[in-house]
Amino acid sequence: MKKLLLLMLILVGFQNASAQILQTENFDSLPIGAVGIDATGTIPTNNYYTLSTNYDLDPLASTTGTNASPENFQIIDYGEGHGTVLQIEGTNGDKGRRNMWQDGLANQWAFRDAGNDIIRVEFDLFTGPTGGDSNNTKGMYIYDSNTTASALKILGGFVFNTKTLVLTGIGYYTSATAPIGNYGFFLGTPNGTNLVLQPNVWVRLYVTFDKSSGQIVWKGPGFLGQVTGAAVNVDPDKIAFISRSGSAAAVVTPPTPAIVNAAATTAGLFDNIIVTATNLSLLGVEEIANNQIDYSVYPNPANSTISVSNQESNPINTITIFDINGRIVKSQTFDSIATIEMNVSELSKGMYLMKITSENGTSIQKIIKN
Repeated sequence: MKKLLLLMLILVGFQNASAQILQTENFDSLPIGAVGIDATGTIPTNNYYTLSTNYDLDPLASTTGTNASPENFQIIDYGEGHGTVLQIEGTNGDKGRRNMWQDGLANQWAFRDAGNDIIRVEFDLFTGPTGGDSNNTKGMYIYDSNTTASALKILGGFVFNTKTLVLTGIGYYTSATAPIGNYGFFLGTPNGTNLVLQPNVWVRLYVTFDKSSGQIVWKGPGFLGQVTGAAVNVDPDKIAFISRSGSAAAVVTPPTPAIVNAAATTAGLFDNIIVTATNLSLLGVEEIANNQIDYSVYPNPANSTISVSNQESNPINTITIFDINGRIVKSQTFDSIATIEMNVSELSKGMYLMKITSENGTSIQKIIKN
């Protein structure tokens, strides 16, 4: 069973009826093994493009990377509440990049509802252990449509260092002291400090980019950051899971050079991505995740009946099921029952969101109808 945090509530129209889910993926429908057979980013497999190189942007640049392959992108069975997830193996050298994305976002964005000028991306990241030999970074980028390296804009996203567990925001930015370009941003408190995530945990990360204002907002466990970016009126083109070579930062005192990467890692897993067009940024979104109740929903996928229960016996008052456009397709009230069964046989095949309301809080679960 896959779990989604309560902040999904805002996205799918429970408080903002015009929000639209553009893309969603939990990797359950993809077979275990390599995602595709192409490493050039030109031939899709399982609705995904995969790009893997031993260089960064210049194919003629010298590099120690040697392991670029379609096999770098794997669907693995993680289990423990997440089932199948995405694993990306990074480069084993000082250069190399990995990008994986779905097609069609540009068209989905072009046909969004009027006023939904904010793209919001949320996903689960597994941090993995701290330390190790690899300096690989993993993360997610919102790209514009430019393909020329010098013009490429990252409208928003995250970079996660798999060795130090430092999470950084990224976005297209300029100021009086910074030339226009793609920059990393500290997410720690106080400002200007690194945000270090806990090892071996799943975290839910959120980023929004506002086309009208250029504002970028990053949100996750214990942090909320924002900056006014330089990509005003720029449209998003694709959402990519990424990996880069990475390096250990140079030490100023005593002066030592940065440590270039010399090993690959598969640390840093991905799951449950949702891409939404909305008119709400992450600022002002009430953090209600502390009230989330951990329900078991099974079987999932389901054919006709779904059971809902909780180990702490929180009595269930109401269950409401929404389709991916935020429309209510089924709602049922219960007399404070701890375990219930709900008939979903009349629902069409596909993905739905189930809102479970009890006396002690609310939970959102993703369900699949066979």
